Amino acid sequence: MPDPPQRPPRRKVAVHSTSRLSPRLVRIVATGELEAWDPGQPGAHFKVFVPQDGSEELAMRTYTVRSFEPEPGALTIDFALHSDGPATAWAQRAEPGERFQVSGMGRSGFVPEALSEWCVFLADHAALPAVTAIAAKLPAGLRAIVIVELQDAEDAAALESSADLEVRWLIESGAPCEQLVTATRELALPTGEGQVWVGCEAGSMREIRAQMLDEQQLRPGALHTRAYWKQDVANHSDHDTGEDD
Repeated sequence: MPDPPQRPPRRKVAVHSTSRLSPRLVRIVATGELEAWDPGQPGAHFKVFVPQDGSEELAMRTYTVRSFEPEPGALTIDFALHSDGPATAWAQRAEPGERFQVSGMGRSGFVPEALSEWCVFLADHAALPAVTAIAAKLPAGLRAIVIVELQDAEDAAALESSADLEVRWLIESGAPCEQLVTATRELALPTGEGQVWVGCEAGSMREIRAQMLDEQQLRPGALHTRAYWKQDVANHSDHDTGEDD
């Protein structure tokens, strides 16, 4: 019988600085045991372990690498405050010097294919840090259509990119991601070679995935989907891409 896979060792880090980017987005810069840490491709994710009230066990959640500076070893994480979970509670009260842990290298990021003429990004607030990180690395000459559903218009962020950006903000009305799914049905994809990136609630991700494959006839290799959370489920798997359905 093969040995079970070994979990990556945890690295001890501490809060270097915090800043409130918007009512529901907190940026934390961490420093510590980050030697030879690999941030992966833009929008990659990794494990974060933070203290939680009433327990000696650390809460594990998955977060996006917003940016990483090898020297002096500074990891920036944007915490989307979209629930009442332990990570959200911790991020809102964290102060410089407070310790937590990270584990694993950055993985499952996104870089457009070399022949891509355009990219479409469909996301909710939980995936906004990933979209922001990816947009910052997009090449000049690429057309990028970004559609993001927010809970509040004040959470709209200024996206920096060398690409030709077209950004559309949707405000949540009804069930989470309802506006995003509706916008997807009404979306006409550009002509030519391109890719679609989707990050949002698990059920809505599947609706969008089906729309792209069945109605838009997008080739499977051009579609990149991931669930960033699932309605009524705590700490949903970060491996959920909807491809097994």
